[in-house]
Amino acid sequence: MRHSKSSRDASRPNATAETSAGARVAAHSEILRLIASHTPLPTTLLTVSELVERELPGVRAAILLRTPDGEHLSVAAAPSLPAQFVAAIDGDEIGPHAGPSGLAAHERRVEIRTDIARDPQWPSGRGAAKAIGLASCWATPFVGAHDEVLGAFAVYLTESRVPTADELTLLREAGHLAAVAVQQDASQRRLRELIRTDPLTNLATREVLTDRLGVARVRAANTDRYAAVIVLGVDGVSAVNESFGHAAGDELLRLVAQRLLITAGPSATVVRMWGDEFGVLIENVQSIEEAGVVAARLLRALAAPFDVDGLDLSASAGLGVAMFGGDADESDALRAAGAALERAKTLGRGQVVIHDQSAPGRDDVVALAPALRHGIAAQEFGLAYQPIMRLASEHVVRYEALLRWTSGDHEGVPPDTFVPMAERMGLVGDLGRHALMEALGELHRHTSPNTTPQIGVAVNVSAHQLSDDSLPGTVEEALAKYAIPARSLTLEVTEGVLLRSGGIGWRILSALRDLGTRIAIDDFGTGFGQLSYVRQFAFDEIKIDRSFISDVVDDARARAIVTNILSLANALDAEVVAEGIERTDQRDMLVDLGCEFGQGYLLGAPGPMR
Repeated sequence: MRHSKSSRDASRPNATAETSAGARVAAHSEILRLIASHTPLPTTLLTVSELVERELPGVRAAILLRTPDGEHLSVAAAPSLPAQFVAAIDGDEIGPHAGPSGLAAHERRVEIRTDIARDPQWPSGRGAAKAIGLASCWATPFVGAHDEVLGAFAVYLTESRVPTADELTLLREAGHLAAVAVQQDASQRRLRELIRTDPLTNLATREVLTDRLGVARVRAANTDRYAAVIVLGVDGVSAVNESFGHAAGDELLRLVAQRLLITAGPSATVVRMWGDEFGVLIENVQSIEEAGVVAARLLRALAAPFDVDGLDLSASAGLGVAMFGGDADESDALRAAGAALERAKTLGRGQVVIHDQSAPGRDDVVALAPALRHGIAAQEFGLAYQPIMRLASEHVVRYEALLRWTSGDHEGVPPDTFVPMAERMGLVGDLGRHALMEALGELHRHTSPNTTPQIGVAVNVSAHQLSDDSLPGTVEEALAKYAIPARSLTLEVTEGVLLRSGGIGWRILSALRDLGTRIAIDDFGTGFGQLSYVRQFAFDEIKIDRSFISDVVDDARARAIVTNILSLANALDAEVVAEGIERTDQRDMLVDLGCEFGQGYLLGAPGPMR
């Protein structure tokens, strides 16, 4: 019995140790979960401190972080230390003659002191320590990924003793957890700063404008005033990029930003929305006329030439304006201003359109915004397929997939209305993925099992998609899902898409080409930069814009342009598709000019794939 009892007694410490170790692992896992879920740093550091206090009964823990000046320590967590002691150690100096934590951070080693109440090196803390009966302090520094000291982890005891090896290990582990939490928090803050600051102009970004719209709505609710949001689209930046290089275009955008800041005034919020679009928020507005006066002032300011490296460059703008009060949805106001800008663009350069809330229409962007989000979720969008034919034989070689709103209350709303809105709402990527999967699925259904498709399908790519590094992977996954050869898929991009996606767009386009997909440049002949584009990238297909095809029979100049595009494409080994063929004489002329492929209502209206 004694042996048995002795055996049981001997087993208890091991069981206790195992339980303690298991609890510690669980606590560590919980702290790492807090870090991974971006829990506020004070909460995470408090949890780390409480872990040590549970593991070492009787100690009082504190986590101190290095201040921005790098010369002091600030208390970030101290769950059990009284306020007067925390105040005494907060702001301790980092240096050779500092208290335990300051010296640990300075020397980058563990500092152990067993009589802090009479510590000659720590005049700021010894009196406070004596007042609450603290005798010992063990402090260990913790460092970051680049070996920089981030702070110190300290524990205080009422007894005078040195730590055991296990206790030192626990302190170091706690310091490591604190370091991970501090670095994760710093990374998140840097990311938030990057998201909220435009690197080119140093203006705030759309995210900041969204936040301030909410604040402005609350302020307006407490007054009889309104807020106005203005969205500006700067004209001519693409032409500057083409004529003088992207560095000149970037400098022009920076100068535009500076002029907007000066003109709007210190109380306004000025942001760069994206590309060549800017936003301005004006508060404390009494009437729509007052908002119009501000918009006109901004327009006049941008009309004056800009000095870019000795060149006098102009940059007119179109403006969309919307007002809102305390009872409005501020996100609707931003969408309304964007819709007004789109209408301003249709009127020509240098126009201002003010959103009139008293005259909403079926296709008004504000009314359609929630319907668009719902429509995507409810799969109300489908595809119509317009054939692309070999003109001589009228044999279909591929279909272009065209997005349509095919069901629901807003069935029939044209793509020219809902696609720009989807771009502004950040939903165009969802539409693009839907179009890609649906088009390849339809091609798969029209292909006999275990055979290669006899036709192909073309899908349009938006600027948002061409700025997303995941696009090549999405395309590869879709091709594999439906067992479609890459060469059966053509991805169409316009000059506008290439301009707005920037350098990343060319990189993603190259990755798509490496998959084996065909790449087509759409609406060719209408932009400033398309000749340089076909020089720097080997497009498989050039689609001549319908504006040239409509006049190819009667206009010698249009015919000469088409002839030269055909000659250029032949030299570049690219196919040519003429868009917008509506009459037989247009088709016959194109055949005579040597154009092999065409698309238009004469050859087939958008409809089912056949």
